[in-house]
Amino acid sequence: MMAIMHVVTILCLVCSWIKLGESVCYRSPNACPQTEKDFLNVHIVPHSHDDVGWLKTVEQYYYGTNNSIQNAAVQYTYDSVLEELWKDSEKKFVSVEMEFFSHWWKEQTSHVKRKVHKVVERGQLEFVGGGWCMNDEAAASYVDIIDQMTMGLKFLNDTFGECAAPKAVWQIDPFGHSKEQASIFAQMGFEYLFLGRIDYQDKALRMSNGEMEMMWDASESLGTEIFTGVLYNTYGPPPGFCFDVLCGDETIVDDPDSPMFNIDRRSKQLVAYILEQSKHYRTNNIILTMGEDFHYQYAHAWYKNLDKLIKYINKVYFNSQIRLFYSTPSCYGQAVKNALVEALPRKTDDFFPYASDPHAYWTGYFTSRPTFKGLVRQTSNLLQACKQIQAVTVRRRSNVLNQFQRSQAIAQHHDAVTGTAKQHVNNDYIVRLDQGIRGCSGVFSESFNHLLSLNGSTLNQEYCAMLNISQCQTTEQNSPFIVTLYNPLAFRSSHTVRIPVTDGSYAVTDHEGRLVASQMVPIAEAVLLLPGRNSNATNELIFRAEDLPPLGLRSYHVKTPEGKPGKRMLRSRPRTIQLPNKEDILVSAYGLSLKFDRQTGHLVQIGNESVQQQLLFYPAMAGNNSRFEFRASGAYIFRPNGTDALPLEQPATKLTTIFGPVITEIRQQINTNTMQIFRLHRDESFIELDWILGPIPIEDGIGKEYISRFTAPEIRNNGTFFTDSNGREMLQRQLNHRLTYKVNVTEPTAGNFYPVNSFAYVEDKSTRSRMTVLNDRAQGVSSLLPGSLEFMIHRRLLHDDAFGVGEALNETAYGVGLAARGSHWLGVENSRSVARFLAQRMARSPILTFSPTTLSAEEFRKSYRMEVALLNRDLPPNVNLLTLEPWDDQGRILVRFEHFFGVGEDETFSQPASISLKGLFATLNIRTVEEVNLSSNRPIKILDTDELVLKPMEIRTLILSTQQ
Repeated sequence: MMAIMHVVTILCLVCSWIKLGESVCYRSPNACPQTEKDFLNVHIVPHSHDDVGWLKTVEQYYYGTNNSIQNAAVQYTYDSVLEELWKDSEKKFVSVEMEFFSHWWKEQTSHVKRKVHKVVERGQLEFVGGGWCMNDEAAASYVDIIDQMTMGLKFLNDTFGECAAPKAVWQIDPFGHSKEQASIFAQMGFEYLFLGRIDYQDKALRMSNGEMEMMWDASESLGTEIFTGVLYNTYGPPPGFCFDVLCGDETIVDDPDSPMFNIDRRSKQLVAYILEQSKHYRTNNIILTMGEDFHYQYAHAWYKNLDKLIKYINKVYFNSQIRLFYSTPSCYGQAVKNALVEALPRKTDDFFPYASDPHAYWTGYFTSRPTFKGLVRQTSNLLQACKQIQAVTVRRRSNVLNQFQRSQAIAQHHDAVTGTAKQHVNNDYIVRLDQGIRGCSGVFSESFNHLLSLNGSTLNQEYCAMLNISQCQTTEQNSPFIVTLYNPLAFRSSHTVRIPVTDGSYAVTDHEGRLVASQMVPIAEAVLLLPGRNSNATNELIFRAEDLPPLGLRSYHVKTPEGKPGKRMLRSRPRTIQLPNKEDILVSAYGLSLKFDRQTGHLVQIGNESVQQQLLFYPAMAGNNSRFEFRASGAYIFRPNGTDALPLEQPATKLTTIFGPVITEIRQQINTNTMQIFRLHRDESFIELDWILGPIPIEDGIGKEYISRFTAPEIRNNGTFFTDSNGREMLQRQLNHRLTYKVNVTEPTAGNFYPVNSFAYVEDKSTRSRMTVLNDRAQGVSSLLPGSLEFMIHRRLLHDDAFGVGEALNETAYGVGLAARGSHWLGVENSRSVARFLAQRMARSPILTFSPTTLSAEEFRKSYRMEVALLNRDLPPNVNLLTLEPWDDQGRILVRFEHFFGVGEDETFSQPASISLKGLFATLNIRTVEEVNLSSNRPIKILDTDELVLKPMEIRTLILSTQQ
């Protein structure tokens, strides 16, 4: 009987493995090859760099369609590599992008999947990075970086278990590397980071000093560090040793009887290369990257030639103490760590800007495709809100959410958010994000009804994706209607609501039945004329939504009163001032005053401070790229023709002022297509600059790169300015200076631009005066003049820069050049904390949905809750609820709390913060709390307390088990 029970137990375990085997994994202790102390150990790393969209779309790259553009089919790479790995346990391969691998995986039979498990367990197939893509490090926000990495690593963990968790990161193609990215990787538990591209002057110095490998101090606040290695040949094979079917290099012939016999000569060439490379590294280990873009579709060609070289060199050059073997990035990193006899040099700054030659500074992509960058930031906010809502309502993942997360993750790829893909590929990215928006809109409608309805009645909630051009069908065609705001922040926040409407009078009623002060403002002429706008709205109804509850909903009832004007609504009457004017124009409202020059209409003063703002442009360099000095400005490269920005050909023609109880505007009309709107908000200390620009004129045959320059002449910053790193920690920048090497900036304008995702500032150390500018999307910024910040906001170019994309960055829409609209928030306060709080509000602004209704305000209040808070209390002011999302289908919730001040930034807010989980979430009954690493794929501990303490810049990640 006992024997039968044992058999049953074994069978049950086998059944369980068959059913759940995708998460069972036993990592081989011999996964890495043995290195020899007295030999030069040459780690051969086969890999394929697979862009998640670039010249072809994601799907085209996977399936191999549209090969007239590029011969690439990732599905064949995995088919072919697996066959080679299965035949020979010594062979290895590196996989990076889970977008492609997960696609291939779901198509495989159980037999093939078991084979893959085996090669993973044996360490033959090594996942490096493991994110959904190889994300960009300049234009991607830290929120989206963390999310896309978490998505990929969760797939790996669910599929293979802990043994597939990557130890190394393979950031071989991004065009510069950020300090925050390195800190994120360190917090995720990665041990080794490998880079392909660094500045050519930096690399030359590192090679001569033997500093190609270093310890990167990634965060002063957190003390994070990570081993970082710069690859010798970017990520390609030694010249002449590319054995892919896409290459034309000489194959290896090892038959001595063949007249084509060449292995002796070819081995000498490779050994000479190996010995030269080894001079620039500190240990007896070097790495040879054997692969390029979309290689190994026929893996046998690669491995057969490599096998011959390995066998021959190991035999013939044994006495020279050179040993070749297949390896992986993590095996190489471990070998270097074991072989070190002295500490590695340390790095404390980042790797921006990246230049590949004296006239190729890769700083244009910081701004390229500005409307797409704006869309990515918009969908980031929308996705976070969508995840929050699902976490507190259904508490399980949905296909809508999964697809939206996938689309947002793909958008972080280093040829997506960067704006460096072909136009048809960028169109595909936009379609994916639009599908996510539509799906999320349905989630909002369903969830908001669930949370707000008192009697089971429902509203059709519309998310108006075209509010940025003052267009929304529901508000234009219905009265009354309901506007519902969802505040995704974990603290109370106020917001100025702008709703496109037709002419008329409106009454706005809040959740307590009170009429809210509102203002009717005519839509700006430049907005009305935006290409593609299809709207009957001629006005915007504006009101303040005060003190929105944390993680909360509030609805407002809006209607057109019959037969009488709406109470508490003011119709603002524009006043036009033609330029030039007899005197400077002074506008004062809500305790702020702005002065504009009587001749040019430029901003010249804020309060008593001299602060100037002006739109200018750099004419783009044309060239045929045949030599460095003939480099053209393109999607990647910013290269102006001259060092000085030029004023617009047509100066401002008029200023229009609009006053009211909610906002005051000064509209600076430059031409039909170009306008700036300076906007003051009641109860706000910043000035909003709403810019509308495009189509950029190219009739003169010259591409142009537009900047918005802010200048505070009294701030003596001595060429120093500060930018955020992926939206988090601040970094000091200095004109014509790099912290770790002496630089010769051969392009003095382009070579001083840096990426900015959240805000930048200049400061006078003697007076502590500061000017801060926040941006609503990724851009490039510099401080080329004293006391100035100039943000590049739009680019239209007529030449390709010859770095692969093969198209000029000449975006069009609706048959004309692309028009863009964006926003900067300008502050001249000395307080260091204000920008941090404003950055949270700009990045996580309320989500607005609209619903037609036939109910009066009083009737609506009886049928629906008009305010719901999903947090029972505010978090501390220096803590952000970074993540709240369903983790699985068992009611578990992923939560991240973020301290968003750095050490020493603020006397009050840079102190540790404490929060209590007990009773924090209004709809979640927490049973257990497990703390995990930042990417949520490595457990840390089960918490036995409700209290959490966060140090400056610390992010703590939790998985909450909740009671259904």
